[in-house]
Amino acid sequence: MLEAIASGLAALLTPQAILFMVIGVIYGLIIGILPGLGGVVAMALLLPFTYGFEPAATLALLLGAHIATVWGDSVTSILFSVPGSAKGLSLCFDGYPMTKQGQATRALAASATGALLGGVIGAVFLALSIPLIRPVILALGPSEYLMMALWGLTIIATFSEGSLIKGLTASALGVLVAFIGMDVVTATPRFTFGSEFLMDGISFPVAMIGLFAVAEMMKLYLKGTSIVDRALIKEVSTVWQGIKDAFRHWWLVVRSSLLGLWIGVLPGVGASVAGLAAYAQAMQTSKNPERFGKGAVEGVIAPDATMGANEGGGLMPTLAFGIPGGESMALLLVAFIGLGVVPGPEMLTKNLSLVFSMVWIIVIANVLVTLIGLAICPYLARLPTLHANLMVPTVLSVCFVGAFATRGHIEDVVVAFVFGVLGYVMDKYRYSRANFVIGMVLATMIERNLHISLTLHGEFFIFTRPLTLILFIFVIVTTALPFIRNRRRKKAQAAQAGTQGGVA
Repeated sequence: MLEAIASGLAALLTPQAILFMVIGVIYGLIIGILPGLGGVVAMALLLPFTYGFEPAATLALLLGAHIATVWGDSVTSILFSVPGSAKGLSLCFDGYPMTKQGQATRALAASATGALLGGVIGAVFLALSIPLIRPVILALGPSEYLMMALWGLTIIATFSEGSLIKGLTASALGVLVAFIGMDVVTATPRFTFGSEFLMDGISFPVAMIGLFAVAEMMKLYLKGTSIVDRALIKEVSTVWQGIKDAFRHWWLVVRSSLLGLWIGVLPGVGASVAGLAAYAQAMQTSKNPERFGKGAVEGVIAPDATMGANEGGGLMPTLAFGIPGGESMALLLVAFIGLGVVPGPEMLTKNLSLVFSMVWIIVIANVLVTLIGLAICPYLARLPTLHANLMVPTVLSVCFVGAFATRGHIEDVVVAFVFGVLGYVMDKYRYSRANFVIGMVLATMIERNLHISLTLHGEFFIFTRPLTLILFIFVIVTTALPFIRNRRRKKAQAAQAGTQGGVA
């Protein structure tokens, strides 16, 4: 084992591997910042350039680029409430309010440090857990995945500040939008109205660009000033504050990293679900949950730590069984084929040094991204002070180009605009856009796994599979927690008001 660790590191300490990693990291940061792209696009564009090189150098290029997009996504989410891709969505909820309060540098630094710590924890657990994870993955079936998707829906209560009915309405609308296109089981067209374009459904990145990026630019245009008005709000935060925040909330980082590792291990769940789940658990376990959504630094640290660890988790099923943990890992399998590497038991015996090369790549790439990120944080933090006349056309141009680039259809640009109007209206009337996205993300996963569970295990599958029943009880408990906490808070406030009234 120690020999494999050492040889894995030695394979990366060649000029070619180091150069490829640096190129991959810089390229990944640029791609991550552009809306609608992200890690999958970054890796796909690099695949043609990976043939004919050493395996370690090739993987350094691909994984370095993919890991860099994690923080690249965070930048525009924090500065402009414009998610670079689906996994950057959860950074908008507290990162953007921090920017509007003159805390952009602190938020970016906390984000970069959280991603670094999460990535290192994920890499360490990847190295330790590969021999142990096989029975865990094999024990999970469609019914367990269904329960975990249903658990994701409990986040609705977290984001439904003020009105649970509005939160449920937004979520139901997201589910309806997700059902546009072909039925995942019967291949029957739904809500397509005879349109060939809608047969493929609504692209999730395009919808998200509209809901958040285009909607925010509409608000900024109507406001007529910059996101942060220098005359009223000064940038008072520092990089060092953000670094200290990440280490001060070390237990949150550990919890979020373990959550990201676990979700990464589950094939097909995805980093967007991981980010939302991390934000929800950070809010539910906080002593002051009312601060979330208003600029709580924990709401920045938790999703980034989770997404950093998610990369290590996604490699586990990819390496151990050849089952991709997500879209980016599927592209990594294509690279393995080009390198002549076969994932599975052989990967963990004959090619163990290559496995540890990937563990080292995750660690070193995270360190590189964080160092670059911390160095440019103060300069990036100045961007929100640009006036709306310059900001709006620039960001909208990038957004619409990103929308077109996702699938190459001009109709996606129209979809982004329509969802921009929808996002603006939802925000104006306080319907949670986060709940809309949660419904859209989880709808297909719930539908597919429900059909398979009913077919394999019958209509009482919840009670015939012990692990499913345990997860079902967990879903009920976590759903009830926000309501119990609110009830206790109201009782405490009422008791305090009664005591003050008695004293008066």
